[in-house]
Amino acid sequence: METIETGNLTDNTLSIRIIEAAKQLFVDHGFKGTTTKMIAKEANVNEATLFRHFKNKEGIFLAITKDLTKHSNSKLESIIESDIPLEEMLFQFGMELYRRIVQSKGVLIVAIIESKQRSELVENVTSTFRSIVEILERKLVRLHDEKKLEKNDFFTVSLMYVESLIGLFIVQTRLKGDLIPMEIERLCRSASKVLVNGLQN
Repeated sequence: METIETGNLTDNTLSIRIIEAAKQLFVDHGFKGTTTKMIAKEANVNEATLFRHFKNKEGIFLAITKDLTKHSNSKLESIIESDIPLEEMLFQFGMELYRRIVQSKGVLIVAIIESKQRSELVENVTSTFRSIVEILERKLVRLHDEKKLEKNDFFTVSLMYVESLIGLFIVQTRLKGDLIPMEIERLCRSASKVLVNGLQN
C-alpha cells in the first residue's frame, strides 16, 4: 500500500487524519468489524504510524467519543432560552439534537451501542447526554417557577424525552426508516406535542 509522506505532517495532523478515517469505518462496520489495518489504509498511513499515535483500536475510539463531549451546546441553549411556545421549543430542541447526531456521522450511535459492552466508553457517552438532559431540565424547572407548569419530576421528563428521541433516531438511522417510515421532522413534532400534553394535563 502506498502511504502519504508523513515527515512533513505534524503529530496532530496525523492524529486527526486517523480519527477521521476511523469514524466512517466504525459507522459502516461497527467497532468489532473495524480493524487497525482498515483504519491505516483509509487514513493512507501505515500501521506503525497509527500505533505511534494510538495504543490500539480502543484508543482511537475513545478519542472519537471524547471529542463528542467537546461539542458546544450553545445552539441547544439558545433554543431553550428563546421566547417561543413550549411545544415549538421542544420541536426545535429535538431537531437540533438530530442535527448533532448527524453531525457526528453516526459515531454517537455506535458509541451508544458499544458502551453496553465497553465500560470505558460509558463516561464519555453519558456525560454528553447528561449535559443535554440538564439543559432541558433547567428550562422546565424555570417554567414551573414562573407558574407556567405544574410541579413534576423534570429531570425524568427531560431524560425520557431526550432518550426517546435518540432511540427513534437510532432506529431510523440503522433501519433506514423501514421499521418506522416517518420523517424526522414529523417525529419531532409528534414527540413535542405528546410531551406538552403530558406536562399540561
